[in-house]
Amino acid sequence: MEKNAFTTSDIARICHHSRETVKRWLEKGEIKGYRVGLSGHWRVLPNDLAIFLKNNAIPFPDPAETGCDLKELIGIYGLPPFCWEFFEKSMSDHVRSNGRCADCLVYKTKSLNCRALREEIGHKKIFCGHSCEECDYFRFLQREIRHQT
Repeated sequence: MEKNAFTTSDIARICHHSRETVKRWLEKGEIKGYRVGLSGHWRVLPNDLAIFLKNNAIPFPDPAETGCDLKELIGIYGLPPFCWEFFEKSMSDHVRSNGRCADCLVYKTKSLNCRALREEIGHKKIFCGHSCEECDYFRFLQREIRHQT
């Protein structure tokens, strides 16, 4: 049976950390998750867990243990998940002179779709120095999406 979401207990077991540590990661946004029901228990989608494991060099568990092959998801979702991760390896200066990634709304919300966020709220709190059409990251993602389909 394929796993649709992971609990803090699942993640603690996979990462060999306590549930409290996993909750801190979630609260700090180090791992993307969401809360369910009135109790507010955390859940993490498989692709978000796979990205977290990869980015933190945590070994991938056996698919029999988790109910899905998290390592295989990296092949599907293996693109740089965030614009600032893409640009940190390049010499391109993509941030406006009056801003920095850490202050940008895209960074603060851990948005995977910076273009949609920019279109929804405008440019005031997003510190990209150019339009999406001129953005190396946006063009890279467009090529990768076409390549995968």
